Amino acid sequence: MNIPNWLSFSRILAVFPLYILTVMGENYFLPALIVFIIASFTDLLDGWIARKYNMVTDLGKFFDQIADKIMINAVLISLLTIGFVPGWFVAIIVVRDTFVSGLRMFLANKNIVVAADKFGKLKTFLQIVLIIAIYLNFSILLNNVLIYTTAFVSLFSGFNYLIKNKEGFKM
Repeated sequence: MNIPNWLSFSRILAVFPLYILTVMGENYFLPALIVFIIASFTDLLDGWIARKYNMVTDLGKFFDQIADKIMINAVLISLLTIGFVPGWFVAIIVVRDTFVSGLRMFLANKNIVVAADKFGKLKTFLQIVLIIAIYLNFSILLNNVLIYTTAFVSLFSGFNYLIKNKEGFKM
């Protein structure tokens, strides 16, 4: 395993302290935020290193997106556990992520690569902004706006992946 893959793996390992710190409550949001920001930074760093030093691998492409989904979903589940995000929102995010990952795997078996698009990247950006806003305890209004916006973009992004790749479903 190369350095970018280890960085992706570190995001999965970050889930454990993130979950524990988050469910311990608001008094532990600052350390959780620090862990989250460092883990999120590894997402930028692993891709940059992989491209700059020609270390892009199939494992890395797979590992990177799975690590992102595991980390974001775990944080959202921990925030659900303590009542900071609604269950319907977490369900949308988890179902959408599972659907898109399944779609990618299905199409990969047909040698069709489904690259991340601008809406998927926007969804991830909004999720990160929402998590940071909750950890910083900005305002309930801002958090609600971010929750609804992120839910809408997540659903739109999932449908967009399906529509853009409909040719892959032909026999």
